[in-house]
Amino acid sequence: MLLPGVVVCWIHLFLSHGKAEGFVHSNGVSRARFLLNVEDTGQIKEKQASEVEWDSCFSKKRRRILLSAITSIIFGGQVNALECDDGGIVAENSVPGAYQQICMSLQKRSIRLKSTGETVSVLQGTGEDGLSGGNSKGSVTGRTGVALWNSGILLTRLLDEIAGRERNIFVGKTILELGCGTAMASIAASKLGANFVYSTDGNEEVVALAKANLELNVIHRGKAAYLKWGSLDAVDYYDIADIVIGSDLTYNSGSWGGLAETFESVLKPNGIVIYLTLGHSGFNLEGELGGFLTLVESQGTLEVVKEGSPSWPFPSIPSLNQLLYASLTSKEREVVASTGGFKSVILRKKRKRR
Repeated sequence: MLLPGVVVCWIHLFLSHGKAEGFVHSNGVSRARFLLNVEDTGQIKEKQASEVEWDSCFSKKRRRILLSAITSIIFGGQVNALECDDGGIVAENSVPGAYQQICMSLQKRSIRLKSTGETVSVLQGTGEDGLSGGNSKGSVTGRTGVALWNSGILLTRLLDEIAGRERNIFVGKTILELGCGTAMASIAASKLGANFVYSTDGNEEVVALAKANLELNVIHRGKAAYLKWGSLDAVDYYDIADIVIGSDLTYNSGSWGGLAETFESVLKPNGIVIYLTLGHSGFNLEGELGGFLTLVESQGTLEVVKEGSPSWPFPSIPSLNQLLYASLTSKEREVVASTGGFKSVILRKKRKRR
């Protein structure tokens, strides 16, 4: 039985090292966290038990079963930690002023690109390697950009699905991601053939995390950069991008104007924006995206590219939303439906009529 083994191992580690505080899960390997009593000074120090000792207690399979059991208890049985594997879409829990999900507690998340077979792995801001925002426990609470959100995974999957049908769509292109967070989508774009990627965000901590993730994935032709939204702030990136990508950027109506200006500023004359937004409990997805597109139309510099129109950039893909939906598992479809669904939209610079 698993439970007796858990108890025996936990008691062993407790007696050997001091007061057990909890679990940290990193890249599929569980570690125990302890407060050690240092006999010669009387100080309390924090230390992780070695993976060797932990491995001696559990096989990899038993560790993962244990983690799933613990997280199911913590999250009311609503989520299985194994669902975080390979870029899984997992249900969120509402907390005061924000949302959370169990996958955000992991130090690293990964997704395998179907069209190339390559894997994208990204750190989240939960580690003790300088990327935890000065928070010793590595909590992502109040630090939205350092966690990988479902919308970022969906955008990454969408790029992968597009590349699987339009083989050269990203090859040789310059891709710029706005509000990059962990930079998973822009890293994926690089692995899908982009010539150069810019992972940009308006938060310095997030930019540092994006830089670390570019290095982790050995992206030599890429740069993590600080970029606030607005035409003046984007002047250094004027007409630089063949494709701009982004997800969940329109939840704050106060930022719509600056976002639209940035899209228009950084896009090359024939460039496109691939944008995806996912609902959250308490948010009106249709109202959010509809409001932003109404503002875009009023500004007169960008326009929506309609599916099936002569300017539609993906001849072999009738609908991006249907393409992405087909890639979801039945469980993921339930999760997405509970949020109000997702929408993708393609934008381009408005053509001057003669």
